[in-house]
Amino acid sequence: MDIKVKDFEGPLDLLLHLVSKYKVDIYEVPIVEIIEQYLAYIETLHAMKLEVAGEYMLMASQLMLIKSRRLLPKIVDNPLEEEDPEQDLLDKIEEYSRFKALSQALGQQHDQRAKFYSKPKQELIFEDTVLQEDKTVMDLFLAFSKIMAAKEEAFKKSHTVIERDNYRIEDMMVRIEKRLDAKKVIFLTEVFEECQNRNEVITLFLASLELIKLHKVVVEQSSNFGQIILRKEAQ
Repeated sequence: MDIKVKDFEGPLDLLLHLVSKYKVDIYEVPIVEIIEQYLAYIETLHAMKLEVAGEYMLMASQLMLIKSRRLLPKIVDNPLEEEDPEQDLLDKIEEYSRFKALSQALGQQHDQRAKFYSKPKQELIFEDTVLQEDKTVMDLFLAFSKIMAAKEEAFKKSHTVIERDNYRIEDMMVRIEKRLDAKKVIFLTEVFEECQNRNEVITLFLASLELIKLHKVVVEQSSNFGQIILRKEAQ
């Protein structure tokens, strides 16, 4: 099965998306948390065998440097002025935010002007589906990245894992629906509790996306970075 997840426009776009969730000034965000979420996202793309552009990997290496510097003890007596990669990164995100806002404003102006001219009919394609509570597929994918990172750690510590490759999305869809029949509302984390390996986790996630796409399951998230909730769509 071919899998394609809609990419951000670049690593700064992904970082801006993560930063904006905190609803505070860019220079006040918990930078280590942002870095960990970014790295979990990249690792999940690798786990799902999705292509990761080189610019994302370059940013990942820069973020790991910033994280390592954050974790190291600071030297009080340091007369030499050193470059601050963290400050440089935040400046870049701030600058990107301004340019993106300007680009969106210009795009809206273009759309307004287009209403006054006769244009040929265009096919409109919306790749980014909006979920319940104004949540997007990317919000769901980012939440899954955190779950995947936690499960990977658990698998490393386990010595009883039996790999199996023949998981079917259709079977996993039935499995999720049965759980929702027994319990009307479940957390996304609960879906993966009994998973024994990476392939099972990924197939279950794809099954969740398919159920959402078919409008059989509704996704909710009451707060930014809060628990993802699944419930059965009312018929």
